Amino acid sequence: MQTEARLDQEVGSLFARCPELCGFSVRGEKNDLFVADVGIAPRLSAEQYGEIFHDIARTLAELLDDDPDTLDLIRGRTFARALQ
Repeated sequence: MQTEARLDQEVGSLFARCPELCGFSVRGEKNDLFVADVGIAPRLSAEQYGEIFHDIARTLAELLDDDPDTLDLIRGRTFARALQ
């Protein structure tokens, strides 16, 4: 349960830091993961897109470094901004 709570907190923080980020997916098999289907609106420059992509990758890598059990929680999952 602690791993899920930390994942929710870190992904929530990621969406707060990147207001243009609408969502993303995590794909892969075994220990090979990659970020896919990154949705951003409004359209940004390639450099801005790259910054957001790297922020996503860095956030997930830190989570996996701290707790390898996170792997099972993120593989095959799509994360989307919650609209309120």
